[in-house]
Amino acid sequence: MSDPLFEEDDGAGWIFTFADLMSLLLVFFILLYSLSRMTETTLVAALSSIQVALNSNGALVRQDPLKYSGGGTEVIRPAEPQMATNDQLTYAKEPIDEEVREQVKEIANDVANRFVATALESQVSVFEDGERITIRVDGSSLFESGEAEIKWEAEPIYATLLNIFQRYPDYDISIKGHTDNIPIRTSRFPSNWELSAIRATTTLRYFLNNGISPERMTATGYADSIPLVRNDTEEHRALNRRVEFVLERDNKKLRSK
Repeated sequence: MSDPLFEEDDGAGWIFTFADLMSLLLVFFILLYSLSRMTETTLVAALSSIQVALNSNGALVRQDPLKYSGGGTEVIRPAEPQMATNDQLTYAKEPIDEEVREQVKEIANDVANRFVATALESQVSVFEDGERITIRVDGSSLFESGEAEIKWEAEPIYATLLNIFQRYPDYDISIKGHTDNIPIRTSRFPSNWELSAIRATTTLRYFLNNGISPERMTATGYADSIPLVRNDTEEHRALNRRVEFVLERDNKKLRSK
């Protein structure tokens, strides 16, 4: 009688380990092939992207793009932010129906008049391009410097915005946070990207808590990537610190009515 402890297993269990090994080798050789096809330009671009993400002031490249352990000393810095152009500040790309254009103008005028009626016109600007309406709010009116909690003094602005969003339910709302180029490095906000993003989402949460549908809203932080003017003076930096609300008509909702 054979001993069950020493009885050989009929199954070929080794095949699974072998298959895993072959899969890993295949992935390894694909990776080597991809690296062999990488040019100096694409490598520098990749390093630049990683470094800019880690440090808004740029970082030291420790590797020569041609010799990966060459100990290079080149510094790749993020590109200077481009000034916002008319194409970036207006959004229409296709011919707009004249009826739609007139409707957007009427709504933009109504929005502007509501801020005038509440004596907020010095803190809020309203623009329209025939298809979308942009409400630009001075950032210092909403948040303390380096903070993302809404100031109690901002309540009239948020209340007016809430009334506007409720009045025009067919318009989606894109909330965009912008900062100046002064870096911030705290445990909560490692950079201006986090600060602008959390300000935008904090603002979104305010309207969500007050009954605006989450399907209508998006929130995005742009840090200092789209300045209105150069960040060369305190006055200019103050202009670049802002929150924008872009209202765009949801054509799908209108067609379903």
